[in-house]
Amino acid sequence: MKKIKLITLSIFLISFSNWSFGQLSERVNSNSSFKLGTRPVEGNLGLFIGVNIQDFKDLENRWNLNSKHSIDSTKIQNVLPVISLRYYISDNNALRIGITTRRSNLKIVGSFNDPDQRPDKLTDLKFQKTKSDLYLNPGYEHHFLKSNLADVYFAATIPLGFVTEKYTEYLSGTSDYVSYVRSRVSLAYGMEAFFGIQAFIADLPLSIGFEVGTSALVTSGKKWKVDYKSVISGTSTSETYYTLDLSTDDQNVISSSASSGISSVIYSDYKDLKAKSASINGMARVTLCYYFGK
Repeated sequence: MKKIKLITLSIFLISFSNWSFGQLSERVNSNSSFKLGTRPVEGNLGLFIGVNIQDFKDLENRWNLNSKHSIDSTKIQNVLPVISLRYYISDNNALRIGITTRRSNLKIVGSFNDPDQRPDKLTDLKFQKTKSDLYLNPGYEHHFLKSNLADVYFAATIPLGFVTEKYTEYLSGTSDYVSYVRSRVSLAYGMEAFFGIQAFIADLPLSIGFEVGTSALVTSGKKWKVDYKSVISGTSTSETYYTLDLSTDDQNVISSSASSGISSVIYSDYKDLKAKSASINGMARVTLCYYFGK
């Protein structure tokens, strides 16, 4: 009986293997192919968006409605990351021009808790702090790879723009008031040099990538213009001067003669002033680009 079962099982396995082999041998390969990426060529354009770490922080600040903001931490109102237009002058070279902008605003309105303790009897406060940045970023790219999967390139841009800042402080009480309007407009220019890598997404005219490098920025016109007006006990005062540091209205000790026992304080409130600053920083941003033809 056991021999009959064993023979029957062997015949079944042999028959099944022959049937399976026959099925596999009849399979026909497909001639279709699938593109894994697409690559721009000479004459193509690309709409490019680059978001750096500071942009992420500003957007988080913009959307976090429960966050508290001090005078030194303004609420970000508008953030526009780097938006550029690429134009491929050849398969491996491209021109780009971009724009980026950022605006922050803080308003404070209130009254002092114990106005009688103030000798000037000014009881109400209105304060506003605004800052706006606007940059144009023309540049050039050289692409090294010809693969339609990934791309590596070197690029350089020249940021050109303006930084506008304004502080308005208004103290009032009855018919008296004190007004400070501190403002400055700074011309900013510099250079960015960086390497980028991007991967083309499937058969779509899209790429996602990452850029990392360094940036140097010169800001000219870092002086503050201060317009001061007041009416105290019927006496009107008006003055315009320039300063560098608003933390103490730039009233710093310029000179001191300790050896002679005479200490002189010269407040740095200037009739005219020129100032310039420069900085070098690292930069990193995530990129997304959409390609199209003319």
